[in-house]
Amino acid sequence: MQRRRASALVLLVAGVILAAACTSTAVVTQNGPVVTVFGGYRGVEAERFAASVAPFEEQTGITVSYVGAGSFAKAIEDRVANADYPDVAIFPQPGLIQEYARQGILLPLDEETQATVTQYPETAVGTVGDVLYSVWFRASVKSLVWYEPQVFAGQGYEVPSTWDEMMDLTSRMEIDGYAPWCLSIESFGATGWVGTDWIEDIVLRQSGPDVYDKWVAGEISFEDDQIIAAFETFGEIVHQPGRVLGGTQRILNTPWTQAQDPMFESPPRCLLNRQGSVQQAQLPSWVTIGKETDSFVLPAMDEGEPPILAAGEFAAAFADRPEVHALLQYLATPEAGAAWAAAGGFVSPHKAFDSDLYGDDLDRRVAEIMNRAAVIRLDGSDAMIPSVGTGTFWTGMVSYIRTGDARTVAADIQAGYPEVTHFPEVPVSEG
Repeated sequence: MQRRRASALVLLVAGVILAAACTSTAVVTQNGPVVTVFGGYRGVEAERFAASVAPFEEQTGITVSYVGAGSFAKAIEDRVANADYPDVAIFPQPGLIQEYARQGILLPLDEETQATVTQYPETAVGTVGDVLYSVWFRASVKSLVWYEPQVFAGQGYEVPSTWDEMMDLTSRMEIDGYAPWCLSIESFGATGWVGTDWIEDIVLRQSGPDVYDKWVAGEISFEDDQIIAAFETFGEIVHQPGRVLGGTQRILNTPWTQAQDPMFESPPRCLLNRQGSVQQAQLPSWVTIGKETDSFVLPAMDEGEPPILAAGEFAAAFADRPEVHALLQYLATPEAGAAWAAAGGFVSPHKAFDSDLYGDDLDRRVAEIMNRAAVIRLDGSDAMIPSVGTGTFWTGMVSYIRTGDARTVAADIQAGYPEVTHFPEVPVSEG
C-alpha cells in the first residue's frame, strides 16, 4: 500500500512542475515548485515535521517551506486579515477551519485526498456541511489523569474505574493530609483552555455524545441545565477548599505547564493532575513515565468504557495548485507520520497505523486508548466558532474559577455567539 501511494504521488508530480510553472500564484524554484506551510510547530516539533515531509519531497521534487508561530490562532487571523495566505496551514483549532471555509478562502479536499482519509470518522474533522476541508495529521488524547505510582502503592490507593470512585479517592487523599488535585490554567493569551477541557470531558460523560455534539455545534446553549450541571460538577473539585493545591490564586496564576511540579516534591504536595498526553513534554527530565508518574483515563460516570476527548492538528489548503493537493494527499496517509512517530511525540489519527512504528511507549498507549474507545469527540472549544471556543469560553472559565457563579458565567459565554448561529451554505472557492 505504501509503495502504491508513493507511486501515485510520483505520477501526480509529473504534471505538477509544468502546471506550477503556468500558474501565476505558484512559487517555483530551480529545484521545482514550493508549498508554503504555516503552523504552530517550533523547535523540535518543527524539525520532526520537516522529517515527516522529507519522503514527500524526495518522491515528488516539491519543496515544503515551513514557518511556525508560537501563537498560531492570532497569527493566522492576522495573515488572513491581510490576505497573506500560506498555501497550507496546520490548525490546532478546527473551528477556525470551519470559519475560513464559510468565508470561501479554504479549498475543499479533492476527491483523491478524501479517498485516502481513514481517520476516526465519528469526529467529523474539518467538515462543513458535507464538504471535507482538512486532513487530521497528528492526534492527542486529553482525557488523562496523571498520578504518582509510588505514592499510590505506599498509601494503598487504587486507580479508580468510575467517577464516584475517583471522588471517593479525592476525599480519602484529603483525609490523609494531601491536596488531591494539581491544577493550574495560566497560559498567556490562551488562559482558560485547561478549564474548558474539564467542562468538555464532564459534558461528554454526564450528558453523552449527542448532547455534546449539539452543544459544540451551538444548538444547545451554555445556559442549558445540562451544561450548567457540568460546571457545577467541576466546581465540586475546584471550589471545595483543600481539594486543589493553592486554591483559586494558584489555579489562575500558575502556568499550566507547572501544574504537576508539586507532585514530584518530597513529600508530594498534590497527587492528581487531569491533563492530556501533551503533559509528557512538560515533565522534568528525570521523571520516567511508569515510575515517577503515570496516567489513567478520566473515568466514566457509569460502568461503561469512558469516552475520549481528543485533539490534534489539521492541515487545510488556501491555494488551489497541484503540488498543494499532492501535499495534502500525502499528509492524509498513515505513512506521513512514520518518521515523527519513531522519534516520539506523535500519535497517528489513523486506526490502521502500525503500532510497531512508535518509538515512545506513551504514544503507543495513547494510540491504543483511541483505537479501543467506543466514543471519541474532538475538543469542544477547538471545534466551536472562535468567538466562543477561543474567546468567551476561555475567559468564562477564568470567571467561573474565580466566582463559582455558573449561570452568570454561562450567560457571558453564550453572548459570544453571533445572532445567527446556523450558517448559510458554504461557498466553494474557485481557486
